[in-house]
Formats: sequence, C-alpha cells, structure tokens
Amino acid sequence: MDQCVLLFVNELTSIHYSDIKLALKRKGRPIPENDIWIGATAIHHGLTLSSRDDHFSFIDGLILGKW
Repeated sequence: MDQCVLLFVNELTSIHYSDIKLALKRKGRPIPENDIWIGATAIHHGLTLSSRDDHFSFIDGLILGKW
C-alpha cells in the first residue's frame, strides 16, 4: 500500500524560508517564491529534494538528489 506523508509548514519552516530568501537576495540569485517554500520545507524536515530545476542549487544547506 502506498503512503503519503503530509509535511506541515510551521514557524520553523518560516524561519528557514526567511533565511533562504535573504541569502538568495544577497547573492543576487532570486528564485520563485514557491520554490523557496519547497526548499525551506525540505531543509526543515531533513529531506533530499529531487528536481530538474537548477535554481535549487542556489539554496545553501539543501540536499539535492538526481532526477
């Protein structure tokens, strides 16, 4: 049986989000807002993110997997 786990956004996720957004702004490397939330959620939960979007590599501390 397949399982799906819901990952909730909370205050800690929001802190990761703001840290990422500020770091990207300082680097001059903006990425879409929704992708910042995805990256923040992955970092918060200690998950590997697999994506074809190269801009995720600009997020410090994000573990990326091969797609």
